[in-house]
Amino acid sequence: MAFANKRPGGRILPVRRLTPQVDPQKQFEKLEAAIGEIYRHNASQLSYEELYRIGYGLVLSKNGSLAYDGVKGVLESHLADCVHQTILARMEAVRSNPTLANNEALLASVRMLWSEHVTAMLVIKDVLMYVDKVYVKNAHLPSVYEMGMGVFRDQVLLASRKRLSTDVAKAVLAQVAAERRGEHVDRTVLRGVVNMLVELQDTDHLRTVYEEGLEPQLLMESRAYFSSMAKARLADHGAAAYTQAAQNDLDAEMDRVRAYLAPSTGTALQSVLLDELIDKHADSILRIPEAGLVQLLDRRDAAALKVLYGLYLPLPAALSTLQSSIHGHVLELGERLAASLAPLAATANADGKGEKPAGQPQALTLAAKTAMALRWVQDLLELYDVYDEFLHASFNENPSMRQTIHDAFIKVINANSRAAELLSLFIDDNLKSGLRRKSEQEIDHVLERTVLMFRFLQNKDAFEHYYKLHLAKRLLLGRTLSDDAEQSLVSKLKVECGSQFTLKLEGMFKDMQLSADLARGFKDVDPLLGFDMSASVLTPTYWPPLAPQVSEEVQKEMHSIEPPAPLRGVVESFTKYYLQQRSGRRLTWQYSMGSADIKLQFGNRTYELNVSTYQMFILMLFADSGSGDDSDSSEVSLTTTEIQQHTGIPNEVLVRQLQSLACAKYRILTKAPMSRDVRPTDRFTFNTGFKSAQYRIRIPAVAAKSSVETEKEKSASMATIGMERQYLAEAAIVRIMKARKQMLHEQLVTEVINQLSARFLPTPKMIKDAVGRLIDRDYLQRSPDDPRLYNYLA
Repeated sequence: MAFANKRPGGRILPVRRLTPQVDPQKQFEKLEAAIGEIYRHNASQLSYEELYRIGYGLVLSKNGSLAYDGVKGVLESHLADCVHQTILARMEAVRSNPTLANNEALLASVRMLWSEHVTAMLVIKDVLMYVDKVYVKNAHLPSVYEMGMGVFRDQVLLASRKRLSTDVAKAVLAQVAAERRGEHVDRTVLRGVVNMLVELQDTDHLRTVYEEGLEPQLLMESRAYFSSMAKARLADHGAAAYTQAAQNDLDAEMDRVRAYLAPSTGTALQSVLLDELIDKHADSILRIPEAGLVQLLDRRDAAALKVLYGLYLPLPAALSTLQSSIHGHVLELGERLAASLAPLAATANADGKGEKPAGQPQALTLAAKTAMALRWVQDLLELYDVYDEFLHASFNENPSMRQTIHDAFIKVINANSRAAELLSLFIDDNLKSGLRRKSEQEIDHVLERTVLMFRFLQNKDAFEHYYKLHLAKRLLLGRTLSDDAEQSLVSKLKVECGSQFTLKLEGMFKDMQLSADLARGFKDVDPLLGFDMSASVLTPTYWPPLAPQVSEEVQKEMHSIEPPAPLRGVVESFTKYYLQQRSGRRLTWQYSMGSADIKLQFGNRTYELNVSTYQMFILMLFADSGSGDDSDSSEVSLTTTEIQQHTGIPNEVLVRQLQSLACAKYRILTKAPMSRDVRPTDRFTFNTGFKSAQYRIRIPAVAAKSSVETEKEKSASMATIGMERQYLAEAAIVRIMKARKQMLHEQLVTEVINQLSARFLPTPKMIKDAVGRLIDRDYLQRSPDDPRLYNYLA
């Protein structure tokens, strides 16, 4: 079966459409007329469908260029007429009389023309959508809308004879300058003109007209403006007023950017402002006489410092200048604090023997020395609190600013050779009495700050030396206010330096706990003792030497002291009890750190005295030499030599105990002749006429050393610390060489410093000497081929 309408070959052809022939020029004339209506705001009266079909038909009939180029010509003609009618007169007015009103009128007319053109182009673009889709795409031409923007640029702004863009840019800059002077301008008009310049591309389509013309001029004029402002303000502004004015300028410029300038201008404008107002004068601002950075810091003006820091922060060079200035001022304040310790240094040898040279300042008392030392640490902590507040309130916790401040305090603290001793003394004073009536938060703050100062110390082993000594006295004499605070501080030190650092400190607490358990057990064994007795059993490796710094011969004498008969049996009983509990141990009694509470009757009044163990031994001589009543004891008279023979207390120690009993505030004994010095022939009697308003009286011993060491005592302490450092250095070298087997001298020195820097900073000479000792003891050997190379032998 076959179909009659099927062509040979099997293809079915589409039905041929027969369209009436139309004149393309007439069709375009309709389009041209419609564009005129669009510009006259009569677009609502036009048929969008008809206009679209005209464009569609022109493209299909191969007349797309007529539509595209024809529309371009219409736009050019229309805009040229508009410029001639509405813009030229205002442009000439601005050129002849560039007032604020004329500039604003010119910008308003340009903005109005631009607004009408954009509105018209949006409609024209939609009408010629098919032209864009087919003809423009195939011909690789700008879209109809882009073409319209280009026509506006060329006919309005860049016309060769008019060059309106220059006048527009000048008008915008004049408005900006007027606003900077405080005059009112129409920001809406400016925003419209700037948006026009941002949207229009230059002739090469690489940058916007705004970037090509207006922005460079704006930045150039802004640089000149802020440069002149900087010079004027430096002449009559302080640092606070200057930086606040600069911040106000910056805020105003950023507000201007948000209001009508291009967002891209913000970064560049900020850079220009900071460069002219801050970066070029960074050092001068900080050094303004009587109103610079130093005054802001001393006044603790955190708000002004916050403004200054915010301006310096984006500028690396300026920020470095600020950090250097703050660092230097902290060092200067540290030197002032160190100067407050000058009287302490001047009288450091006041406790020594010998005549005082004529004209030398009066020696400071023990209390004055201690108060001076504590004041230095307290002032240092208060100074750090001030700068820590600056970090929080002014410097936004900036890590580099924190490091700057920390570096300065590290230098201040370590510039004081007594820093470790004074810090330990400060902690000792606070844990004994300074924390009274303080809340837990306040106590924790004090401990945190002292640990922070400890962190800044380079010679932490020296602090450990003094801290162990002070802690031992607090624990043995029962002077600590809070066991929790003591334990908390040790825990904080453990976090800072590790368990090895606090091993002995924790051992001291453990000994005190075990001693308390022993005391309770001994009391149960001998309940009829007649008085309370508590002995602290100390592990020698944990505790520092507690006896006064005396010669080895005197120390041997102190170990051989026998207590008076009433106490001798108690000592023997406790020793027997302890050895039953701890077999294989040996007890050595140390009376130098003991204390006793005894009741004495003076006439009709009875007082309870807290005295040292040695003072108790002395007073018992006066009680036991007669029948035991007050009348007999008042008749007893003993010389210094006789007291020494009865008690066995070395003369050097005995003198201080007698001074406390007979020459100090509370004179329990009378001395003849009456003087501060104690001689072998001086005679002592019981003072039956003693009176005091207090019932319980503490008789302080005249210390063998003041709380702040003399130079001689300091030298002895440093010698002890030096020996410990030698051991640590040798141990570190052995550990390193055991792991490496072979090392060059320079590498070994670096590694040892790295390992020991957490406790102290060893010098290369110290390490070299330690290597020499280890070579002598056959731990190390120099390589025969290279004397700088060490081999491990053990």
